[in-house]
Amino acid sequence: MPHLYTNGIATYFEDAALGGASGPAVVLIHGHSADLRMWDEQVPALRAAGYRVIRYDVRGHGRSMAPPGGYTWESYSADLRDLLDRINVEGPASESLALDAAHVVGLSMGGGIALQFALDSPARVLSLTLVDSALPGFPYSDEFSARIEALVAAVRSEGPRAAFDRLWLADPLFDGLRRFPDRFERLREMVSGFPAVDYREGAGDEGYAPNVIGRLDEVMPPALVIVGENDIPDFHLVADVLAESLANARKLVLPDCGHLPPMERPEAFNEALLSFLTEVADHG
Repeated sequence: MPHLYTNGIATYFEDAALGGASGPAVVLIHGHSADLRMWDEQVPALRAAGYRVIRYDVRGHGRSMAPPGGYTWESYSADLRDLLDRINVEGPASESLALDAAHVVGLSMGGGIALQFALDSPARVLSLTLVDSALPGFPYSDEFSARIEALVAAVRSEGPRAAFDRLWLADPLFDGLRRFPDRFERLREMVSGFPAVDYREGAGDEGYAPNVIGRLDEVMPPALVIVGENDIPDFHLVADVLAESLANARKLVLPDCGHLPPMERPEAFNEALLSFLTEVADHG
């Protein structure tokens, strides 16, 4: 199984290179409670365009290790750094033992990880695609915060599977995907296996978030900020902040789409992503 030891944990990843030598790497980072399978519709399109595609399960998700602690944005960033350091270690001696830099694509929580990584390891980011992104340090609305607090309390009293099925999968975040029953069932399958270790008391630094929002002017790579037209207001506000504060960013509102554009509108999302990556290459 393709696991690597990264930042003290075993991380599951998939590396879709094209027969060894391939084009620039694109790293795909999934959202909270999902796993790398949420990118199933993106991998073939990116490979067909000549990119090396790397996706992985964030710690505590999918087939990666769920340690008892260490659920901070800095830990997530360090996991990605070590993954890129070690990704070719089992390859032929003629290959580099590290992936120096990549285009980084993150959805929701994955967008927050991408931003933290861009601050921690700026030379390793060729571009950022931030999809309905989280933003560490952003003051989310009382309404959304209350829903998250209720979910945390339910996980601790009912267990993760029951709580996520009753509250999380019913959240307005997923109204867009719910229109496609087969795709929603794929999400349910991912979420049903999420152990939510980070929801336990003491698993992370509760109440702490790094001041990423206050350091956005330090993030220099070209950035595409994508937000679904029908996503909840909090994520539209985050998209506005990112588009206005990042040094080299533009915003794209994806029509007829909610919080999960890669699953809801994969063709439109792929077209937007590939167009942006081509634009970056042309101006590189």
